[in-house]
Amino acid sequence: METKNRIAFDYDNEKAKLLKKSASLENDIEENLQKIKEYVEENGKNALIIGGSLLATYLVLRFLTSKDENTVQATHHNYNPTPPQSVVQVVKNEEDSAIVKQIKSSIALFLVSIAKKKLQDFLDSFEKEKTKEE
Repeated sequence: METKNRIAFDYDNEKAKLLKKSASLENDIEENLQKIKEYVEENGKNALIIGGSLLATYLVLRFLTSKDENTVQATHHNYNPTPPQSVVQVVKNEEDSAIVKQIKSSIALFLVSIAKKKLQDFLDSFEKEKTKEE
């Protein structure tokens, strides 16, 4: 009978240990989740800023380098019993002068350099954080 008493299992102590371990793991998970949220928030903002500047640069470049073509629609009605017919005339603007082309390319180069600087700053800050953690 003595062997049965030695083998007896203390459920209350074991339950308390498991609950304590569970609470400890839950706290660790919450801390790690909070760190991940902070990291994503900080780097997400930087990524959005860089992406927005790249998108803005792309749109400005596209706007500046596109060829402008205006279409003018004029409708002429004949007084015949036949249905009215539309005439479409395409009017093209003249080519930009050399000065305008140079200004457009300078603006585009300036915007691309700003985007490059923002991207380089982001990568530098990312590398600094990475070296801090190690």
